[in-house]
Amino acid sequence: MSSAKPIVVKVGGGALAGGALEDLPDLLSAGHRVAVVHGGGVQLTRMLDQLGIPTRFHAGLRVTDEATLEVAEVVLAGGVNKNLARWLTGLGIPSAGISGTDGPTLVVEPIPDLGRVGKVVRVEARLIESLWEGGFVPIVAPLGLGPEGAYNVNADSAAADLAVGLGAGHLLLMTDVDGLLDGGETVEAIAPERCEDFVERGLAAGGMVPKLRAAAEAARGGVEARILNGNRKGDLASAVAGGRVGTLISEGVAACKQ
Repeated sequence: MSSAKPIVVKVGGGALAGGALEDLPDLLSAGHRVAVVHGGGVQLTRMLDQLGIPTRFHAGLRVTDEATLEVAEVVLAGGVNKNLARWLTGLGIPSAGISGTDGPTLVVEPIPDLGRVGKVVRVEARLIESLWEGGFVPIVAPLGLGPEGAYNVNADSAAADLAVGLGAGHLLLMTDVDGLLDGGETVEAIAPERCEDFVERGLAAGGMVPKLRAAAEAARGGVEARILNGNRKGDLASAVAGGRVGTLISEGVAACKQ
């Protein structure tokens, strides 16, 4: 097995056909160990609407009662996870879909006032390492195991925690723009302690906020994080090679740099 540090890639709930994930076969051929964490909030909300279960958010996180959690397991660890694993297998990437409750891989503690929503407090790497040894790319649904069973976990945070727990060299957060934008231009690099400034100034909004915070968390844990355009083939490989793509969040960036 390669001695290079692992790579954790976070993608949305759908396969990015024609996009950056098509770089994975070349990365794997070069000996990189890769784990993919996915979201699925859109699919989950759609299913909840169909079932007549209301969706509520608090501080950007989905309030997850027992009924919502049951649906979340079906959607995230079921349909979204397995569809993405099959799509990657179609690219010639042997993939195995799991959730953070398997192993368990992601051990969580409950976040107050959010019901069955958890924050990762420990990563157990054994299952993922076993899959790597077998030649598989782990595809991880954002669920964790806590004191009452399964818990919903924010996918960006789950990816950051997994990257730190695995001792990864890279966390690559895929989105649909070229990174964090300021005045229409991509911010090339940020020190983690400056990330919250961009949130407060309104330059990071919507789905960019949890990505930026997750990237800062990973960077503080020693992982080089980037926010990338997941729809552009070549960006993933370029980021791993040290290319100037997306927005880099790293402790190696001077704190005054914007």
